[in-house]
Amino acid sequence: MKTHITNVYGMNRNSLVSLQHRVADVARKLGFFELGIYRYPVETDSDAELQKRLDGICAAVEPGDKAVLQLPTGNGIEFEFKLISKLRGMGVEKIVLIVHDPDTYEDMSLLRGAERMIYTTERIGNDIAKKGLYAVRKFRMSFDSEDDSLVMRNLLKATDFYECAFDEKGLDSDECIQVAFGLYDKTGKYTLLVGTVIQSVLENTLSKVCFHIFHDDTLNRTNKEKLIQTVGEFGSYIQFHEVNPADFYGNHRWVKYYTIGCMFRLIMPRVLKNLNRLIYLDADLLFNRDIKDLWDIDISGYSLAAVKDVIFDNGIIMPKFVEEGIVSKDRYFNSGVLLMNLDAIRKKGDLLDLSIEFLENNPDSALPDQDALNYYFNDTALLLDKNWNVFSQYEKGNCKNVRENVVYHFMGQPYIDYFSTVDFEKMYFKTKASTAWDYDGLEDEIYIGYRSLSDKIDNLQKMIKAMCNRKKIYYGFYDAQMRKILEIVKPQEGDYFVYPEGYSYGTKIEGMDCFSFEKIEQEERGTFVVIVAPILEDENSIEKLESLGLENQKDFFVSPRLLAGPQGGFWA
Repeated sequence: MKTHITNVYGMNRNSLVSLQHRVADVARKLGFFELGIYRYPVETDSDAELQKRLDGICAAVEPGDKAVLQLPTGNGIEFEFKLISKLRGMGVEKIVLIVHDPDTYEDMSLLRGAERMIYTTERIGNDIAKKGLYAVRKFRMSFDSEDDSLVMRNLLKATDFYECAFDEKGLDSDECIQVAFGLYDKTGKYTLLVGTVIQSVLENTLSKVCFHIFHDDTLNRTNKEKLIQTVGEFGSYIQFHEVNPADFYGNHRWVKYYTIGCMFRLIMPRVLKNLNRLIYLDADLLFNRDIKDLWDIDISGYSLAAVKDVIFDNGIIMPKFVEEGIVSKDRYFNSGVLLMNLDAIRKKGDLLDLSIEFLENNPDSALPDQDALNYYFNDTALLLDKNWNVFSQYEKGNCKNVRENVVYHFMGQPYIDYFSTVDFEKMYFKTKASTAWDYDGLEDEIYIGYRSLSDKIDNLQKMIKAMCNRKKIYYGFYDAQMRKILEIVKPQEGDYFVYPEGYSYGTKIEGMDCFSFEKIEQEERGTFVVIVAPILEDENSIEKLESLGLENQKDFFVSPRLLAGPQGGFWA
């Protein structure tokens, strides 16, 4: 199957002609075949003469081919209509129109025989629809960039769309980059996040990609079709693998805190038997670099490749097996971006069975799948350039601009923070809006973001009122979140700190006396305000305050509802 593109000749050289020539030049680099069209007085041709000209233009076309027509040809709409009819009669599978300038047409309804119409600006798109091409699926893209790779991507999107996602030839093929996701979508919102990562991957590569979606029955039909559409717009491929969640559940404590979808990656080596390499991606990533550069990394001597985990560098979390020296802290990697040598992993054993065994022996593991991968493959992992997995919360404090050749990881950040939005977060918004979900998914996120901000403002206003002539009691861990609270709501004389049951921070914290919870029980109601962290003592801290007759937003305030997301606050 070949793809053909028209190019105009015999017209005065102007910006329109130059643009058509440039698009055709770039198309030839992609392997397109040119259909040369000469401007001539077509109205003087007899039917037989016109048919002869069309035969000459289409001589290289074969059944099953695709054709891209750049308009206007300079020969009028009737000529273009007959050209479309000729191509369709020869068995052309898809016809795409690139309308560079609709001003030469009064009515374009004759051209409805095409599958797709490409326009370069919103004005042109609206004009084309008014002139009769409203029935043709339209797609906006730019061809005037000086960057040839952008024009190439647009041409691929213009010619390989939707149906290509079902083409079996791209699946399990060495010619395709193989990428996998785990997808558990209890609320119906998670699939959009996966779609956004896919969109960002495909916008930044010219390579064909086959996406493997490991999911359970929470993936609904509408979201599945939108994934297919998002992938198909770029002429890439997608394959769905339904899994049984019961295979992953157990008595391990992670079930309470983590989505079951994080475990789906553990079954990938077993299911994808025909593959020896695979890229695994989390659903909270944004690619601003070519994934082919990752795919081309030689890991023949390694089990996998990943980026060192920044959180461990900062000493925030430390698994017991790392503290004990079983796994090197300096080599502990984040599992959000993995290039996996499936053959090497399989030699170690079945990844799911190994991980379940690890979790049974390490019930206190905080990051179940990531800890298991580090336990078994830490010493055989290739550590990648850190720009393959850049944590957004740290990047935000260092570089607010969009950087080239970076993969952003919005780890622990389910929504964009409206408190101080930066350029790479805006780019994430734009990418999400470019998916098949369009504005639908983005609208919910915008609403959630502003609702979260409004809740914080409401809590702060009520807290200011409640604190008048009352002492403040800070109840929680002395961690980054509490330190931010103490920075905002500075303690004064008489204020004190209450630590959770089973913990003690000595006698003083930032000049305040420290007590156990019994101290609050001894206080006279109405004389104090408590700022409390909700995840204390098996999440019973709020219940303990309420058992004393204290009211939320009057006698006590929940600390994450006073802070923005990056400060340790709730995201929604």
